[in-house]
Amino acid sequence: MNDLERPRLLTVAEFRQLIGEKIVGRDLAYALARRYGVRLGKRLLIPMRVAHAFLEGRLEELEKTPGVEARGR
Repeated sequence: MNDLERPRLLTVAEFRQLIGEKIVGRDLAYALARRYGVRLGKRLLIPMRVAHAFLEGRLEELEKTPGVEARGR
């Protein structure tokens, strides 16, 4: 699959499948989606860059990126 065919936004279920359902539970996946994701209507989507950052242990860098702010409660 080339870069044009890869989804840039993942559903929570797709994110869990990509990372591993035993590694990322449902609650953690939704917490990450609320903090770093986007909402389109009722859908909560996680950008692929968040998945890459999670796998590489760089989530804290996302909060330091200019112009990109983590949202959370």
